[in-house]
Amino acid sequence: MSHELWVLAHILVIAYWLGTDLAVYYISGAIVDETKPTSVRVYAAKAMLLLDMVPRTALILTLLTGLGLATRGWLPHPAVGWWWLWPALLAWLALTWAVFHLEHSPLGAFLAKVDFGLRILIILTLLITTLALSLGWGQFAVLPWLAAKLGIMALIMFLGLVIRVQLKPFGPLFARVAQGNSDPTTERNLRRLIAQVKVPVWVIWISLVLAAAMGKLQPGM
Repeated sequence: MSHELWVLAHILVIAYWLGTDLAVYYISGAIVDETKPTSVRVYAAKAMLLLDMVPRTALILTLLTGLGLATRGWLPHPAVGWWWLWPALLAWLALTWAVFHLEHSPLGAFLAKVDFGLRILIILTLLITTLALSLGWGQFAVLPWLAAKLGIMALIMFLGLVIRVQLKPFGPLFARVAQGNSDPTTERNLRRLIAQVKVPVWVIWISLVLAAAMGKLQPGM
């Protein structure tokens, strides 16, 4: 695939990521709105969880398309090549969707832990590569803009894990709402929870725009 097509794919994935994340953000307001009927709030929660899979998918596709660009001249070419990254990332994508579809099963809980651990490993890999590109380790050239972009992606992935941990109480809290057993304390805790999650979401949006700018402008080249 040509360089221009890789760039186009990379930009489109980021655009879908931001656009759908805005929709998820908007829908979250309906979930905590006590004035809305329970059926509307339940439907909003289901829509939010489904739509949230688009940013989760886009994160992996952003790495995939970004690697498609970076391995065409900016990253050193290992003896085994970079071909193994594509099936590895696609397998990770399949794992992500398996976690979503099997969420309420023992297998789903196990796969979620595997996915969590895998994301920590990828974050560490991104940070090491960031240092290599900043300091010119081994065969790595000094590329400050690419180092910054990979560092930002590591931050975005870390914040995604933070959000995942923050949202652990969401299921039990919203279950009370869906069952018609909500009370002022439940509603207050649900509002507080969604408000807390919004902070890392804002940081992710800003970081994603900065990463896209770094890739497009390539400052310091």
